Amino acid sequence: MMEQRRDFDGENGTSRRTRAKGIAQSEPGVDRIRALPDSILIRILSLLPARDAARTLVIPSFGRLWTSIYDLDFDWFVYHDCSGNSSWHCCSYDEGALSRFAELVRRVLALHQGGRIRKFRLRFEFSIDRQLDELMPLELEPEELEIMIRNGGLAGEVNRWIEFAASRNVEVLDLDFLACGLSNVGYKYELPSFVLQSSFLTELKLVSCKVNLSADIVMRALKVLCLKEIALSDDSIKNFIDGCPVLESLTVLDCYGLCELNCGSQELRSVTVAPGILEESRVKVACPNIKSLSISGWIERLELESLSSLRDASIDFCDCFLCVPDEYCEVQKILEELHHVRVLTMHHHPILVLTVWELMNLPCPSNSWQRLILRTMLTKWHLPGIANVLRSSPSLEVLVIHIIPGEVPSIDAQEAWLQLYKICESNYWDLQDRSFGCLANCLRIVRVSGDIMKDHVIQLVQFLLREALVLQKLVVSTGPNDSSISVKESKEFSDKLLSFPRGSPQAVVVFSNA
Repeated sequence: MMEQRRDFDGENGTSRRTRAKGIAQSEPGVDRIRALPDSILIRILSLLPARDAARTLVIPSFGRLWTSIYDLDFDWFVYHDCSGNSSWHCCSYDEGALSRFAELVRRVLALHQGGRIRKFRLRFEFSIDRQLDELMPLELEPEELEIMIRNGGLAGEVNRWIEFAASRNVEVLDLDFLACGLSNVGYKYELPSFVLQSSFLTELKLVSCKVNLSADIVMRALKVLCLKEIALSDDSIKNFIDGCPVLESLTVLDCYGLCELNCGSQELRSVTVAPGILEESRVKVACPNIKSLSISGWIERLELESLSSLRDASIDFCDCFLCVPDEYCEVQKILEELHHVRVLTMHHHPILVLTVWELMNLPCPSNSWQRLILRTMLTKWHLPGIANVLRSSPSLEVLVIHIIPGEVPSIDAQEAWLQLYKICESNYWDLQDRSFGCLANCLRIVRVSGDIMKDHVIQLVQFLLREALVLQKLVVSTGPNDSSISVKESKEFSDKLLSFPRGSPQAVVVFSNA
């Protein structure tokens, strides 16, 4: 039996290829990359998209090492630019780009020599239109047409690609057949049943494909499952969970047909749910043992029950906020169900709901949140919402505010409705009463990051420094790669913050670029 090759000599700290070529690490002008062990170079190449990894063939330091990479990432975005498309428009169907993409996958898999694949990612729009155009002249019966689409042409080739990964005991499988295309409920790529019976998969992501819900599901190593735009049923999601005994994280995004997500598994820790636009029925989520829950999308269709173990929650919803107060009683119900969590993350649109409540003298449900994370724009329309949630959170100890760019609400109806109310943005926080229990008794740490140079940020920080009587630390972060703030602007900004009076004698202000 041949001796197993060692890429690295632990005693001398050099690679075999370094010694074979007589290269000393201390010599000037040494190719440091070539001096690395093959195992390290393969790991580096595995971090690249498959096309870029293959291109390193022309670099002497890498040679043909790319054929042994264990992460294969095929994304057809490298063949076209869809950055100018809005979320409501897909890229035009580019047959040439898809052909080049398919040829890349064929060549890479044909030349691949690695004995295992850790991660296999496939991302492209599986459009049925071209296949239908080719098959229609055959005048097939509907059943025959479906068989041809499912087993022949592109679908058959995709089956072979996935089978290649499965034969090498792939651990992470990411299959996205939507990419930048538009959602559809017609013909979809049908996932081979053997995928759902893998003993090696630890993570599985499926986007916009047809899953055989009657197939046996046995994935005893699977810990992370993400389903997006998949037709489901209550029984099928139960089969998924029952067939994955160590499942820890479940994500269900824009799926349809699901009415109840009821799971009592002791292993399941995290659930993410986003009802889609095609989902007409209400979806009940009842998972008594999960620790983390993230909800988004059309959340008015969600019912939350039996979340007694929940500690961490995040809430957002789709960009359809019309500012009609009585339509958002569902938001109040959800916040009431989340009143006991320790950590709550709230995004842009829920804060505007709180603005509606504040302007109509409606309180946010009382809660016991200890850590509140706000990821939002910061305009005058958000100020009442932030005041509302602070006033209703008497146990709050940590406040994190990440400010995303943006000046006005994005929906015309929303903007028109809000403009009926006059908000004195220049001195909004000076006009607030002292009914903020968390500021007097609990709030100890404040972190502010993102688009921090706005006047609204400065006014909010000034208010918190003045009113938070037990504050210990206020951290302001610009981000490590933010070059938009000049040295002069940064100094003026920091000097202004440091000059503000502080209600707590222990409070310190820290500036960070982390």
